[in-house]
Parts: sequence; structure tokens; C-alpha cells
Amino acid sequence: MQRTAFYLMLAATLVVPACRGCGSRAPGPPEMVKEADGAARYRVAKGAFKAYYDQWGRLERIERDSNSDGKTDQVSHHAGQKDPKLVVVDTDFDGHYDRWEYYDSARLVKIGAARQGDAPDMWIYTNARGQVDRREYDDDRDGKVDRAEELDNGRITWTQVDTDRDGRMDRWQLWAQGRLAAEDLDTDGDGKPDRRILYGSDGRVRGLERVPAR
Repeated sequence: MQRTAFYLMLAATLVVPACRGCGSRAPGPPEMVKEADGAARYRVAKGAFKAYYDQWGRLERIERDSNSDGKTDQVSHHAGQKDPKLVVVDTDFDGHYDRWEYYDSARLVKIGAARQGDAPDMWIYTNARGQVDRREYDDDRDGKVDRAEELDNGRITWTQVDTDRDGRMDRWQLWAQGRLAAEDLDTDGDGKPDRRILYGSDGRVRGLERVPAR
């Protein structure tokens, strides 16, 4: 009885009736499909959307074909929750996902973007106000962050760079009013800054000093 009620609930809420003259006949049960991971799921289709549920009726994911080319270009992963945890998007419809959106209780907290290839090589983080407060880049696509920026109201305030691609940052740049104010350098390769370059308001170097050991 519970399973029958589940069938009716899914069909009634998501499936478009086959015709307007079907009277009071109840819609059929959702389709059961076996997927590549070996698990069987219920699939309910409506227009550009396909919803997949586990055997207990919990929503796992929703697929969307937004440009009606017969290919899925957006997948929302719900993990049994009303709001998605992860949304993966093929923004240019080339058959490869290039954007990954991570949510926490419906709030967007992180975005991954593939500037090249099929894996994210840039990450964008947002704060509770929805503003971008950090960006990370993997410019050589080795799976490690080699440049990171911190922002305040859209302006860069702090930058870290791994110039020799050894997995450790070796340049730290302080920005003020949209200009580079100071830069710390790791010249001995120990992962800690030991020299500091000071810049004037005209962008020219105005001093070099030793950074005290910490």
C-alpha cells in the first residue's frame, strides 16, 4: 500500500498526463531503470527534466536538457534533500561539464570552473552576503592551487602565488586601494617569507627589508 501511494505521488506531481480525456484514471507507476553503477532507480520525466529517486522515494538527482538537443546539460544532486548540494552544468553545450556549484542549505558557497579541459581549474568562494571573497587558480592543471586571491567588496586585498609550482606559496602580495602596496618573498625555499618589497603610490619600489622570522 505504501509503495502504491509512492507511485501515485510521483506520477501525479511530475508526469504530464498522456491526454486530457483520461478521466479519473490514476497515472501509472514511475519507470524503474538500472544505471551504470548497478543501482536501480525510479525515473520520472516531465518536459526537459528527469528526476531520479532511490527505492525509498528519496530524490537523488534531477537532470535537465535546457536547449532541447537530447543531451543533459545540467544535473542537480540532492542526496535526499529538497535543495541540491551540488549542481553540475555544461554551460557551452559541448557535452562536457565546465561548472560545479556547491550549496549549503540553498546558499551558494563555492563554484568550480573549467577554463581548460574537463576538470575545474578555478574556484570561486562566496561569503554569507553572497559576495565573492576568495578565488583560487590551478593554472598548470596539476590539481594544486598555485595562485589565490582574497577580495573585499570586489577588490583584491591579498594574493598568494606559487611561482615555482612546488606546492608551496612563495610570494604574498598586499593590495590597498587597487594597487600593490607590499610583497613578501620566500627566497630560501623554506615556505616562509624572508624579504619584503615596499611599493609607493606610483607603483615604484621604494624599499626592501628583511621579514622577521616567525
